[in-house]
Amino acid sequence: MRRMIAAVVLLGILALIPALVGFKQDQKSSTPAKAATPEVEQMKQGPVFPKIEMGSWSLSDTNLIANEDIPVGALTFVNVTEQKILIDKNANDRVFPASTTKLMTALLAYEKASEKNELDQPIITIKSSTLDIPWDSHIAHLAIGDTLTVRQALYATLLESGNDAANSLAEYTSDSTDDFVKLMNARAEVLGLTGTHFMNAHGYSDPNHYTTANDMAKIAYAFSTYPELVEIAGTYEYKAEFKDKDGNGKRRWWYHLGSSINERSVNYSKYVTATKTGYTDESGYTMVFIMNHQEETYILVTMQAKSGQTFPAMRLVEEYAFQ
Repeated sequence: MRRMIAAVVLLGILALIPALVGFKQDQKSSTPAKAATPEVEQMKQGPVFPKIEMGSWSLSDTNLIANEDIPVGALTFVNVTEQKILIDKNANDRVFPASTTKLMTALLAYEKASEKNELDQPIITIKSSTLDIPWDSHIAHLAIGDTLTVRQALYATLLESGNDAANSLAEYTSDSTDDFVKLMNARAEVLGLTGTHFMNAHGYSDPNHYTTANDMAKIAYAFSTYPELVEIAGTYEYKAEFKDKDGNGKRRWWYHLGSSINERSVNYSKYVTATKTGYTDESGYTMVFIMNHQEETYILVTMQAKSGQTFPAMRLVEEYAFQ
Protein backbone atom coordinates (compact mmCIF):
# COMPACT_ATOMS: atom_id res chain seq x y z
CA MET A 1 0.00 0.00 0.00
CA ARG A 2 2.77 2.37 0.94
CA ARG A 3 4.52 1.54 -2.30
CA MET A 4 1.37 2.24 -4.28
CA ILE A 5 0.89 5.67 -2.59
CA ALA A 6 4.54 6.57 -3.21
CA ALA A 7 4.19 5.60 -6.87
CA VAL A 8 1.09 7.77 -7.27
CA VAL A 9 2.84 10.74 -5.64
CA LEU A 10 5.88 10.25 -7.84
CA LEU A 11 3.73 10.12 -10.97
CA GLY A 12 1.98 13.32 -9.91
CA ILE A 13 5.28 15.13 -9.41
CA LEU A 14 6.50 13.98 -12.81
CA ALA A 15 3.32 15.23 -14.41
CA LEU A 16 3.75 18.68 -12.84
CA ILE A 17 7.34 19.20 -14.01
CA PRO A 18 6.51 20.26 -17.67
CA ALA A 19 3.87 22.68 -16.41
CA LEU A 20 6.29 24.21 -13.92
CA VAL A 21 8.99 24.54 -16.55
CA GLY A 22 6.54 26.08 -18.99
CA PHE A 23 5.38 28.52 -16.31
CA LYS A 24 8.93 29.72 -15.80
CA GLN A 25 9.45 29.98 -19.52
CA ASP A 26 6.26 31.96 -19.92
CA GLN A 27 7.37 34.30 -17.15
CA LYS A 28 10.69 34.87 -18.87
CA SER A 29 9.17 35.49 -22.29
CA SER A 30 6.62 37.94 -20.90
CA THR A 31 9.39 40.28 -19.74
CA PRO A 32 10.04 42.93 -22.42
CA ALA A 33 13.43 42.68 -24.03
CA LYS A 34 15.79 45.50 -23.13
CA ALA A 35 15.70 48.07 -25.93
CA ALA A 36 18.93 48.39 -27.89
CA THR A 37 20.70 51.71 -27.35
CA PRO A 38 20.33 53.69 -30.57
CA GLU A 39 23.53 54.80 -32.23
CA VAL A 40 23.87 58.55 -32.02
CA GLU A 41 25.04 60.00 -35.31
CA GLN A 42 27.43 62.88 -34.78
CA MET A 43 26.28 66.15 -36.26
CA LYS A 44 28.30 67.20 -39.25
CA GLN A 45 30.11 70.44 -38.56
CA GLY A 46 29.54 73.13 -41.14
CA PRO A 47 32.36 75.08 -42.75
CA VAL A 48 34.24 77.48 -40.50
CA PHE A 49 34.88 80.92 -41.96
CA PRO A 50 37.10 83.78 -40.81
CA LYS A 51 35.14 86.06 -38.51
CA ILE A 52 34.15 89.35 -40.08
CA GLU A 53 32.29 91.83 -37.90
CA MET A 54 29.45 92.99 -40.15
CA GLY A 55 27.97 95.45 -37.70
CA SER A 56 24.36 96.53 -37.83
CA TRP A 57 23.58 98.79 -40.76
CA SER A 58 20.66 101.14 -40.33
CA LEU A 59 18.75 103.24 -42.83
CA SER A 60 19.37 106.96 -42.66
CA ASP A 61 16.40 109.08 -41.63
CA THR A 62 16.43 110.81 -45.02
CA ASN A 63 17.36 109.44 -48.43
CA LEU A 64 20.35 111.34 -49.79
CA ILE A 65 18.77 111.36 -53.26
CA ALA A 66 15.11 110.96 -54.16
CA ASN A 67 14.40 107.62 -55.82
CA GLU A 68 12.83 109.23 -58.86
CA ASP A 69 16.13 111.00 -59.57
CA ILE A 70 18.12 107.76 -59.62
CA PRO A 71 18.29 106.29 -63.15
CA VAL A 72 19.04 102.65 -62.28
CA GLY A 73 16.43 100.13 -61.14
CA ALA A 74 17.95 99.29 -57.76
CA LEU A 75 20.68 101.01 -55.77
CA THR A 76 22.18 101.11 -52.31
CA PHE A 77 24.82 103.49 -51.02
CA VAL A 78 26.32 102.77 -47.63
CA ASN A 79 28.77 104.55 -45.38
CA VAL A 80 30.19 101.37 -43.92
CA THR A 81 32.42 103.29 -41.51
CA GLU A 82 29.33 104.81 -39.90
CA GLN A 83 27.15 101.78 -40.78
CA LYS A 84 24.54 104.04 -42.37
CA ILE A 85 22.56 103.28 -45.53
CA LEU A 86 22.40 106.71 -47.17
CA ILE A 87 20.46 105.75 -50.31
CA ASP A 88 18.03 102.88 -50.70
CA LYS A 89 16.17 102.42 -53.96
CA ASN A 90 14.54 99.00 -54.18
CA ALA A 91 17.64 97.74 -52.35
CA ASN A 92 15.90 94.70 -50.86
CA ASP A 93 14.26 93.63 -54.11
CA ARG A 94 15.46 90.35 -55.60
CA VAL A 95 17.72 90.95 -58.61
CA PHE A 96 20.15 88.98 -60.76
CA PRO A 97 23.76 89.86 -59.79
CA ALA A 98 25.52 88.71 -62.99
CA SER A 99 29.32 88.82 -62.56
CA THR A 100 29.26 90.81 -59.33
CA THR A 101 28.82 87.24 -58.04
CA LYS A 102 32.57 86.90 -58.49
CA LEU A 103 33.19 89.04 -55.40
CA MET A 104 31.94 86.12 -53.30
CA THR A 105 33.96 83.65 -55.38
CA ALA A 106 37.14 85.68 -54.91
CA LEU A 107 36.45 86.15 -51.20
CA LEU A 108 36.20 82.43 -50.50
CA ALA A 109 39.24 81.51 -52.61
CA TYR A 110 41.32 84.26 -51.04
CA GLU A 111 40.38 83.22 -47.50
CA LYS A 112 41.51 79.64 -48.17
CA ALA A 113 44.71 80.68 -49.94
CA SER A 114 45.64 83.11 -47.17
CA GLU A 115 45.07 80.55 -44.45
CA LYS A 116 47.20 77.95 -46.24
CA ASN A 117 49.82 80.44 -47.49
CA GLU A 118 49.08 79.40 -51.07
CA LEU A 119 48.30 82.75 -52.67
CA ASP A 120 51.40 82.75 -54.86
CA GLN A 121 51.73 79.00 -55.33
CA PRO A 122 51.15 77.66 -58.90
CA ILE A 123 48.56 75.12 -57.76
CA ILE A 124 45.58 75.94 -59.97
CA THR A 125 45.43 73.69 -63.03
CA ILE A 126 42.79 74.25 -65.68
CA LYS A 127 40.77 71.10 -66.37
CA SER A 128 38.03 70.27 -68.83
CA SER A 129 35.51 70.74 -65.99
CA THR A 130 36.90 74.25 -65.42
CA LEU A 131 35.86 75.17 -68.94
CA ASP A 132 32.36 73.75 -68.56
CA ILE A 133 30.69 77.14 -68.91
CA PRO A 134 27.99 78.58 -71.18
CA TRP A 135 29.20 79.22 -74.71
CA ASP A 136 28.66 82.97 -74.52
CA SER A 137 30.53 83.43 -71.24
CA HIS A 138 33.10 86.13 -70.79
CA ILE A 139 36.45 84.34 -70.48
CA ALA A 140 40.08 84.98 -69.59
CA HIS A 141 41.19 82.63 -72.40
CA LEU A 142 42.57 79.89 -70.17
CA ALA A 143 43.33 76.47 -71.68
CA ILE A 144 43.33 72.94 -70.32
CA GLY A 145 46.64 72.26 -68.59
CA ASP A 146 47.46 75.89 -67.82
CA THR A 147 48.90 76.22 -64.32
CA LEU A 148 48.35 79.48 -62.44
CA THR A 149 48.85 80.87 -58.98
CA VAL A 150 45.79 81.70 -56.92
CA ARG A 151 46.66 85.39 -57.18
CA GLN A 152 46.76 85.18 -60.99
CA ALA A 153 43.37 83.45 -61.04
CA LEU A 154 42.01 86.22 -58.81
CA TYR A 155 43.19 88.87 -61.28
CA ALA A 156 41.67 86.94 -64.19
CA THR A 157 38.38 86.67 -62.28
CA LEU A 158 38.12 90.22 -60.99
CA LEU A 159 39.57 92.15 -63.95
CA GLU A 160 38.67 90.16 -67.06
CA SER A 161 35.62 88.68 -65.30
CA GLY A 162 36.47 85.29 -66.79
CA ASN A 163 33.94 82.59 -66.04
CA ASP A 164 36.73 80.10 -66.70
CA ALA A 165 38.88 81.81 -64.07
CA ALA A 166 36.00 81.88 -61.58
CA ASN A 167 35.52 78.13 -62.03
CA SER A 168 39.24 77.60 -61.47
CA LEU A 169 38.97 79.37 -58.10
CA ALA A 170 35.90 77.30 -57.23
CA GLU A 171 37.68 74.03 -57.99
CA TYR A 172 40.74 75.15 -56.05
CA THR A 173 38.64 76.01 -53.03
CA SER A 174 36.21 73.08 -52.98
CA ASP A 175 37.44 70.51 -55.55
CA SER A 176 34.19 70.82 -57.53
CA THR A 177 32.00 73.71 -58.57
CA ASP A 178 28.95 71.99 -57.04
CA ASP A 179 30.61 71.83 -53.64
CA PHE A 180 31.77 75.39 -54.03
CA VAL A 181 28.23 76.63 -54.60
CA LYS A 182 27.25 75.02 -51.29
CA LEU A 183 30.12 76.91 -49.68
CA MET A 184 28.96 80.17 -51.25
CA ASN A 185 25.49 79.75 -49.79
CA ALA A 186 26.89 78.80 -46.40
CA ARG A 187 29.04 81.94 -46.44
CA ALA A 188 26.02 84.01 -47.42
CA GLU A 189 24.16 82.68 -44.39
CA VAL A 190 27.05 83.48 -42.05
CA LEU A 191 27.23 87.03 -43.46
CA GLY A 192 23.53 87.47 -42.71
CA LEU A 193 22.36 87.68 -46.32
CA THR A 194 18.63 86.99 -46.34
CA GLY A 195 17.88 87.68 -50.00
CA THR A 196 20.70 85.80 -51.71
CA HIS A 197 21.07 82.36 -53.27
CA PHE A 198 23.85 81.15 -55.56
CA MET A 199 23.81 78.50 -58.27
CA ASN A 200 27.26 78.99 -59.81
CA ALA A 201 30.62 80.66 -59.18
CA HIS A 202 30.50 83.17 -62.02
CA GLY A 203 27.03 84.73 -62.11
CA TYR A 204 25.62 83.42 -65.38
CA SER A 205 21.86 83.86 -65.20
CA ASP A 206 19.80 81.21 -63.46
CA PRO A 207 16.30 81.67 -61.97
CA ASN A 208 17.60 80.52 -58.59
CA HIS A 209 20.75 82.66 -58.67
CA TYR A 210 19.82 86.00 -57.12
CA THR A 211 20.66 88.64 -54.55
CA THR A 212 19.63 92.13 -53.46
CA ALA A 213 21.54 95.39 -53.68
CA ASN A 214 21.86 95.49 -49.89
CA ASP A 215 23.11 91.90 -49.73
CA MET A 216 25.66 92.61 -52.46
CA ALA A 217 26.87 95.62 -50.46
CA LYS A 218 27.48 93.29 -47.52
CA ILE A 219 29.45 90.90 -49.74
CA ALA A 220 31.47 93.87 -50.97
CA TYR A 221 32.07 94.98 -47.39
CA ALA A 222 33.39 91.52 -46.42
CA PHE A 223 35.56 91.63 -49.55
CA SER A 224 36.86 95.10 -48.62
CA THR A 225 38.19 93.92 -45.26
CA TYR A 226 41.06 92.25 -47.16
CA PRO A 227 43.44 94.94 -48.53
CA GLU A 228 44.97 92.54 -51.08
CA LEU A 229 41.57 91.90 -52.62
CA VAL A 230 40.88 95.63 -52.81
CA GLU A 231 44.25 96.10 -54.49
CA ILE A 232 43.47 93.42 -57.08
CA ALA A 233 39.98 94.72 -57.83
CA GLY A 234 41.36 98.26 -58.05
CA THR A 235 44.03 97.41 -60.66
CA TYR A 236 43.39 98.36 -64.26
CA GLU A 237 45.93 96.11 -66.02
CA TYR A 238 47.86 93.03 -64.97
CA LYS A 239 50.48 90.88 -66.70
CA ALA A 240 50.33 87.17 -65.88
CA GLU A 241 53.10 84.73 -66.74
CA PHE A 242 52.40 81.03 -66.21
CA LYS A 243 52.93 77.57 -67.75
CA ASP A 244 50.83 75.68 -70.30
CA LYS A 245 50.19 71.91 -70.32
CA ASP A 246 53.62 71.23 -71.84
CA GLY A 247 55.48 73.40 -69.37
CA ASN A 248 56.02 76.19 -71.85
CA GLY A 249 55.73 79.78 -70.70
CA LYS A 250 52.57 81.77 -71.45
CA ARG A 251 51.89 85.45 -71.01
CA ARG A 252 48.54 87.18 -70.69
CA TRP A 253 47.55 90.81 -70.16
CA TRP A 254 44.27 91.23 -68.31
CA TYR A 255 42.42 94.54 -68.25
CA HIS A 256 39.73 95.62 -65.83
CA LEU A 257 36.29 95.94 -67.38
CA GLY A 258 35.44 98.58 -64.76
CA SER A 259 36.48 101.88 -66.28
CA SER A 260 36.06 103.86 -63.04
CA ILE A 261 39.59 102.81 -62.02
CA ASN A 262 41.10 103.61 -65.44
CA GLU A 263 42.65 107.08 -65.21
CA ARG A 264 42.38 107.47 -69.00
CA SER A 265 38.63 106.88 -68.99
CA VAL A 266 35.91 109.55 -68.82
CA ASN A 267 34.32 107.32 -66.16
CA TYR A 268 37.37 107.44 -63.89
CA SER A 269 36.63 108.31 -60.27
CA LYS A 270 39.22 109.36 -57.71
CA TYR A 271 36.95 107.98 -55.00
CA VAL A 272 36.76 104.40 -56.31
CA THR A 273 39.36 102.05 -54.83
CA ALA A 274 37.94 98.82 -56.26
CA THR A 275 35.05 97.79 -58.49
CA LYS A 276 33.35 94.80 -60.11
CA THR A 277 31.19 94.79 -63.20
CA GLY A 278 28.43 92.51 -64.38
CA TYR A 279 26.00 92.11 -67.24
CA THR A 280 23.53 89.60 -68.63
CA ASP A 281 20.38 90.15 -70.62
CA GLU A 282 18.35 89.18 -67.56
CA SER A 283 20.25 91.28 -65.00
CA GLY A 284 20.96 94.38 -67.02
CA TYR A 285 24.15 96.21 -66.03
CA THR A 286 25.30 95.59 -62.45
CA MET A 287 28.18 97.30 -60.67
CA VAL A 288 29.82 97.41 -57.27
CA PHE A 289 32.05 100.31 -56.23
CA ILE A 290 34.19 100.33 -53.09
CA MET A 291 34.89 104.01 -52.41
CA ASN A 292 36.91 106.13 -50.02
CA HIS A 293 36.32 109.73 -48.98
CA GLN A 294 37.97 111.53 -46.07
CA GLU A 295 39.20 108.23 -44.63
CA GLU A 296 35.73 106.72 -44.56
CA THR A 297 34.71 103.72 -46.66
CA TYR A 298 31.58 103.69 -48.78
CA ILE A 299 30.00 101.01 -50.94
CA LEU A 300 27.80 101.79 -53.92
CA VAL A 301 25.84 99.03 -55.63
CA THR A 302 23.87 99.66 -58.82
CA MET A 303 21.58 96.98 -60.25
CA GLN A 304 19.11 96.65 -63.11
CA ALA A 305 20.73 99.47 -65.09
CA LYS A 306 20.21 100.03 -68.78
CA SER A 307 23.05 101.01 -71.08
CA GLY A 308 24.43 104.42 -70.16
CA GLN A 309 22.80 104.62 -66.71
CA THR A 310 25.45 103.25 -64.33
CA PHE A 311 28.06 105.99 -64.43
CA PRO A 312 25.59 108.89 -64.36
CA ALA A 313 24.20 107.25 -61.21
CA MET A 314 27.73 107.03 -59.79
CA ARG A 315 28.40 110.72 -60.56
CA LEU A 316 25.08 111.71 -58.99
CA VAL A 317 25.96 109.90 -55.77
CA GLU A 318 29.44 111.45 -55.69
CA GLU A 319 27.98 114.91 -56.19
CA TYR A 320 25.58 114.60 -53.28
CA ALA A 321 27.86 112.66 -50.93
CA PHE A 322 31.37 113.98 -51.51
CA GLN A 323 31.10 117.54 -52.83
